[in-house]
Amino acid sequence: MGLAAVVAVVAVAAPWLLGPRSGTAPLGPGAVETASAEPSATNAAVPLTHSVAWGLTFDYPSAWTLSAPDVGSFGAATPTGNAPALGFLGNGSATQDCPPWTQGGPQPACTTTWNLPEGSIVIRFGLTPIGAPSTWNGYQALSGADIPGATKLTIDGLPARFARSSSGVVPYSSETIPGATEILWWGVTVQAYNWQGYTIVAAIRSSHPAELEARAQAVIESIRYLTRPTLLPTDPTALEQARQAALLNYFADVTKFSDDEHNHAYDCFPRTAGGSSQATITQTLNTAPMTEPLAVTCTTVSIEPNAMQGWTIKLTQTWAAGPGYPAGECDVTSYTTADGSAASTSFGPSDKSNFQTYPNVGPSKYKG
Repeated sequence: MGLAAVVAVVAVAAPWLLGPRSGTAPLGPGAVETASAEPSATNAAVPLTHSVAWGLTFDYPSAWTLSAPDVGSFGAATPTGNAPALGFLGNGSATQDCPPWTQGGPQPACTTTWNLPEGSIVIRFGLTPIGAPSTWNGYQALSGADIPGATKLTIDGLPARFARSSSGVVPYSSETIPGATEILWWGVTVQAYNWQGYTIVAAIRSSHPAELEARAQAVIESIRYLTRPTLLPTDPTALEQARQAALLNYFADVTKFSDDEHNHAYDCFPRTAGGSSQATITQTLNTAPMTEPLAVTCTTVSIEPNAMQGWTIKLTQTWAAGPGYPAGECDVTSYTTADGSAASTSFGPSDKSNFQTYPNVGPSKYKG
């Protein structure tokens, strides 16, 4: 699944990632820039350019330059754990160096060289790579984890985080930007790939950075996803209708895959939240078939909206103690899309100290 996600993201990003290693590299096929003029955060009329790049659309001051570097080793993290650059925006400049990868060797790291004259700003757009250290992504949003010192905000309906630094060090990393008097950092989630996102860093050099910060904030506020997120209804009645429809679709989804294995592991769960039923099973939710039947209670605990505009579904299967085995339970937590399609599922009770595996589990049919 991870590899598929990488391929999918590269397919979206690649058209804008081809070009010379230059501060004025063309953005490539599909990029769109149009001029407009709107009041800025400083109440002065500033001509704006509308751009489409890297799966995003956004507006920026027309006097700035937007460029895409040669990505070289796409997907490699820098030595500080920051995302490689997709592109740079501002009235300063920056370049990215990604050494070529040698087959069989380690993935080389990309580095950014910043050029910040007085009164300048450079915004680096980066895609947080799968497996690289990251400070904010969809999984953290789903689990309720937070970042110390970060401000919560929403970008195009999805949860994001913002932080600033005046120390010259990019927040939540060890990267230092020479000459920067203020650094702004945003973590932006992606609905389609909960384990990925965008890391955006703005480096400012100015004795009066407020105006440049306001310009940068306006750019971020203008961001819209090229593939628009699917948002849950806000009307309570419509939300309840969507909840039940999503639950039914979820069970249709998971039973299709389980029934393909001819085990019908989810058949005992009620199709309404809060419901319980009794059943005798020979197939567990997450192991090989059992050698003896087991009496269980199947409960559809809840289905609740989550931060990524999908649903968090909780199921529980419990059993009483029997000959040679103690009582136990298996909890299921699934994160789904807005229509109830399962995106990820984990098994096991939240209290790991009480975890008991299913009894009388037979050998797996899969070898190796």
